Order: sequence, then structure tokens, then C-alpha cells
Amino acid sequence: MDYPIFLCAKLELLSLLEKEKALTTQATISRDIRELNITKVEDNSGKSYYRILNNSVLGTKKKSEEERLSDIIMETGVSLTQIEFTNLLTVLPGNGNAIGVLIDKVRVEVNSKIVGCIAGDDTILILSKNEEDARMVNEYFQQYLFHVS
Repeated sequence: MDYPIFLCAKLELLSLLEKEKALTTQATISRDIRELNITKVEDNSGKSYYRILNNSVLGTKKKSEEERLSDIIMETGVSLTQIEFTNLLTVLPGNGNAIGVLIDKVRVEVNSKIVGCIAGDDTILILSKNEEDARMVNEYFQQYLFHVS
């Protein structure tokens, strides 16, 4: 197999793995993609493909869920808006669900001000108990977003 390979869909990867006699499921591929810090991004023409964030798999130390979350938000975060007791995080297309999974993991371990989240393709609605908790969540995520001075 020649490298690099640019994949646009998980089914393409499954097909390539089958050709190499490595049988797996789409669920396993999805989990492995998250664990390897691989995300779907768009090129300038709008075509989507998968890529590794920050070469994270090359390091010797496994990253914590919080480190993975901060990395992916730094790479794909677009905007964050607080609306009363919620925050709306917008990210590059194709990254919402992976970020939602990481937010759910981090809320249990690190940030108890997050009650839960609902994630779509490029938007994550982060819920808090009240407006003050939502403000603290907003400050937490703002530190990872790119800001133009």
C-alpha cells in the first residue's frame, strides 16, 4: 500500500482494510479514530478527509481526554457563544460528534459545571445548571479558541 492515503469516508478505510485481510467493523474504526486523535477536516475546495491532529500519536505519553479536547478545539474551534445557561460551540464541519464525546468524558473527570451536551456535525450545545456555571464553562473553552487581537 502506498502512503499517504487520503480517505473521505470510514467505508473507504474498511474497504482498504479488507483488501489487506484485516477485518473489522465501522464501530471499531470510529473508536480507533477517536483514540488516535484523527479528525475529519475540509480542504480549500470543500472536500473532506481525515487527518491526525498535532501528530499526537507520535508522542510517548498518552494524552488525557482534556488534552485531546483542548487540541481538537484549538485545531477546529470556530466560535463560542453563551446563551443564558448554555454555550454554543461551533467547530469545523465533521468534528462536532468527536468533540461531544470528549466533552462528555471531561465533564465527569474535570468540569462538573457541564451537565451534558448535544453534538451535531459542526455545532455542540453545552448545557449547564445555571447562568453562572455556563459563564465558567465559557471561560474554560475560550482559552482554547483562536482570538484575533
